[in-house]
Amino acid sequence: MSDPIPAPDTTSFPPSTPMTPMPSAAAIDPASAVSTLPPAAAEAIPAAQPAPTQPTGVPERYDLALDGMTLDSQLLQTADPVLRELGLSNEQAGKLLPLAQGVMQRTQESLLNHFADAAAAQKRAWAEEFAADPEIGGARRAESEHLAARGLDALGFGEGHPFRQALADSGFGNHPDMIRAFRRLGQLLSEDSGFARAHAGSASQRPVWERLYPQEAK
Repeated sequence: MSDPIPAPDTTSFPPSTPMTPMPSAAAIDPASAVSTLPPAAAEAIPAAQPAPTQPTGVPERYDLALDGMTLDSQLLQTADPVLRELGLSNEQAGKLLPLAQGVMQRTQESLLNHFADAAAAQKRAWAEEFAADPEIGGARRAESEHLAARGLDALGFGEGHPFRQALADSGFGNHPDMIRAFRRLGQLLSEDSGFARAHAGSASQRPVWERLYPQEAK
């Protein structure tokens, strides 16, 4: 028969400590719960970012107008984000329009002056080239001008005709090749008095292109 098991010695254990009951979930304050976190853990929680707001006075939509000028819709769309970034009100943005109009007008005037100067320089260059041409210029310049004018008259482009005025305004009337062509036409008129003129209307006369290019007509 085995020996009886001795009873445990409870004298070596500390007295039991009563357990503190856990608070219910409803009793936990979220603010106090967060505040009990360690500093490092609390800093790791991102702060709520406020919703972006547009500056005070910036309208939902810019309504801009300028007296005597139609504003380009695409240009306004391009300028809209810039005006918003600057925080301009509709009234402040409207004050910029006269300034922008002045800049545009000055730019247009500058471009027109540039084109006018370039056109005048080209007209002078053609006139100088015509005067220096040994075939139609120099001592033969007056004759060339007379014959060219006669050729224009024969085609119905007399003094005051829009085409003839366009030649003078554009400077093409001084172009050596233009003068050479109408001079040749004037020479044909001098060589053959039966040359068909614009006012003749005779079907029996040979056409102008045959008179100008007799070799090709054969």
